[in-house]
Amino acid sequence: MGFNRRVGTRARVSAVALGITVLAAGCAAPQERPTPSPTPIANVIPVGRLVAPPTVMSLANTFADQFDAGQYAAQWTELAPQAEAMWPSEAARTSMLSAKFGGLVARLTLGVPAFEPLWTDPENPAVQVAAVWNVPLQVEFRAPGALRPQGVSELFSMTPLQIALEPSGAAAVLGEGPESVDAPIIVPRTIPAERVNVPILMYHLVDQVPPRSIEPSTYGWELEIGLTTLPGEFAAQMAYLVRIHATSISLQHLADALLYGLPLPPHPVVITFDDGRLSPWNYAVPLLRKDGFTAVFFPCTGLIGKKVGPQTYLTAAEIQDLATTGFSVEDHTFNDARALFSASAGTLNALTNRTKATLEALTGAPVQFLAYTGLWPWPLATEGGTREASLFTTLASYGYVGGVLDVRVDSATETSSGLWQLPRVRIGLGTTIAGFARWFTDQRP
Repeated sequence: MGFNRRVGTRARVSAVALGITVLAAGCAAPQERPTPSPTPIANVIPVGRLVAPPTVMSLANTFADQFDAGQYAAQWTELAPQAEAMWPSEAARTSMLSAKFGGLVARLTLGVPAFEPLWTDPENPAVQVAAVWNVPLQVEFRAPGALRPQGVSELFSMTPLQIALEPSGAAAVLGEGPESVDAPIIVPRTIPAERVNVPILMYHLVDQVPPRSIEPSTYGWELEIGLTTLPGEFAAQMAYLVRIHATSISLQHLADALLYGLPLPPHPVVITFDDGRLSPWNYAVPLLRKDGFTAVFFPCTGLIGKKVGPQTYLTAAEIQDLATTGFSVEDHTFNDARALFSASAGTLNALTNRTKATLEALTGAPVQFLAYTGLWPWPLATEGGTREASLFTTLASYGYVGGVLDVRVDSATETSSGLWQLPRVRIGLGTTIAGFARWFTDQRP
């Protein structure tokens, strides 16, 4: 990319208000799905502008110098309003970044900026800003080999600075690069004792009730029904979240709270979709975009673009679209067919480590979380763990930070010592609005 050590002015560039655009398991052999043509984006590239304006590079240099020096408080006025809105407060941002990076960073090196027609808020797909300069970067750590999880230092090259210009020429930071709420997680040497109550909702199908003919066994058919949420019910659940002013967050954001003490917004929720099935793309994603809710998608890399029996799965292009328009993509193994809790190291490498690399290459974004294949062997998420310790150690060596469970007893309580055992709330055909709402009536830790 032609990275060079930055040089030039350290002048402060004030943040300015920026314009917001609101946008709205079968038995048959797998078959490839045709890849749809990408939706064209309006051409808003400035005519004749091939090099980033001086104000963009001045702000990028200043922001990077302050990161090197740990001057996080000084950066607040350089953030765009959309970036400020991701944080509880200036003080909370400064405290978290100090806890995360204090003494670890040697320097940040900037690359050559590239123009991008559209930026999407990483945790609010309804918020987009046109005409943004994307500044690639590399973070040099003092002792990268000592950081946990293994290889995390390399992930920060996937977190560029993103800077927007007003017609007046003033610049402001939208995407904060390594300092973003959704930046890669570094596990601290000493993990604080934190406990939060954040429902992690587990969806699979968002569709009509599957026909009896889709599965050769009654068990398989009943399993599919149990994992199905009707589109109307999903809409009612999202309407409830809108009504209580819930805020959807990423798993990285949740880890920020557990590991660095970042205060969470009122009624936080993590929305997840397993397997990479197409039906959430058709019936859930448009509603999530309208309501401004992010979600975490866990595709199986061996099923991308496939049709297995009656089930159709997301294409690579659709997954890329999700990853760049306000959603997260994390790992759900190769094909969701082999339970991980008793798997050998060789099996784990094929089912997880390789899939993590595949997804990072596909999306250009870090992958640090795993949705386990198989029901957690204990009724409660807080049970077990000792027997699975070697599994967690192996996954950490691959670069994962934590995993989400399918538990027999639903729970919304997460602890900083239990990132590998994050419980979820199973949502399906039998979920009533009253049952859904009870997870949000008392979220006090």
